[in-house]
Amino acid sequence: MTADEIRAHLAAAHAAWPGLVWEDASYAAWLSTAALAAPLASYDAAEVVLCWAAGRGDPEAHRILELHFISHVATALSRFRESAAFVEEVTQRVRVKLLVVRGTELAPIAGYAFGGSLAGLVRIAAVREALSLRRGDKPVARVEELEDVASDRDPELQLLKARYASEFELAFAAAVAELPSRDRQLLRLSLSVQASIDDIARIFQTHRATAARWLNSAREALAANTRRHLHVKLGLGENELTSLLRLVRTEATRMLATIPPGADE
Repeated sequence: MTADEIRAHLAAAHAAWPGLVWEDASYAAWLSTAALAAPLASYDAAEVVLCWAAGRGDPEAHRILELHFISHVATALSRFRESAAFVEEVTQRVRVKLLVVRGTELAPIAGYAFGGSLAGLVRIAAVREALSLRRGDKPVARVEELEDVASDRDPELQLLKARYASEFELAFAAAVAELPSRDRQLLRLSLSVQASIDDIARIFQTHRATAARWLNSAREALAANTRRHLHVKLGLGENELTSLLRLVRTEATRMLATIPPGADE
């Protein structure tokens, strides 16, 4: 692509999103590495720069994307005739699919910048996630999986697992159900998706320090709820409870994935 083509593209991008600020040199450098199937002028500059900026985690780009594209997931799912909770779960999955960085410099949405209409991309992603959710693509809960958690060097925890595996599973599920919707979403993002604090902050459009505080609070609430349910159900002493609650740290990822989202998630 020529310098004139890049200048024209930049002008169109700036005109499309006057509130979005970026460094032209960095954007132009990224453009120059793109393998384009057609001339640069044939692509929508507004959507290309939005994908790039959102991929870099720019808060304003995330706001624009949410307002103009992700907010229309419900329309894309209208033919499914599902509940609001189902639509919100799919919407969250679309956010994760497009905006969560997985060991690369940019989030996946940047890779779709030259792949066609951004509205079409979101629509296709929403339908695919909806079909996946309808099929029930979730791990199946198995109490036996608790047997793989503790170290062989910890006979006390192994004994507690063998004795109270079913009770722990029920206490954990009840503890999760008591959490506010935001706490459950935070834990799913952190544990099931392995999203970073920066990813979570972008998804919730808040400062990373706030996201970290929210996540720590959610973890503490989960542990406290589980402890309370185990104490009521089993009447264990403090030492046994403390040992058994170590399973919250080692088993939370697996167990959380087996619990379907609540109606308010």
